[in-house]
Amino acid sequence: MTAKNFDDLAAPLYSAEEGKALIEECRQEHRAEVFAYRIGELRRELGIDQAELAERLGMSQAGVSKLERSTDPKLSTLMKLAAALGASLHIEIAAQDHAIALNQTPKTTSHRPA
Repeated sequence: MTAKNFDDLAAPLYSAEEGKALIEECRQEHRAEVFAYRIGELRRELGIDQAELAERLGMSQAGVSKLERSTDPKLSTLMKLAAALGASLHIEIAAQDHAIALNQTPKTTSHRPA
């Protein structure tokens, strides 16, 4: 039996329609998992723990943990999360020469000296 390199073994997977669909499905799952991880990463970079974020969101710490593992959060949840983090949320749908955008910027309060 002769050894085969990876490219030779994977070629049928890349050429068959079922294989292409499976690869795309795996890519989408990976992107969703990375996005979920990055939510927690952003929170940590801002110096906010799960308990504090839970208080800001009006939910339990377990709810925040679940949100940070969610691969398909609701848009309304993302909007609340952005507001709780003092962040902005930008979503755009673009097709050919047309685009629509949803932009949410947190309300800021100005602190003036007395």
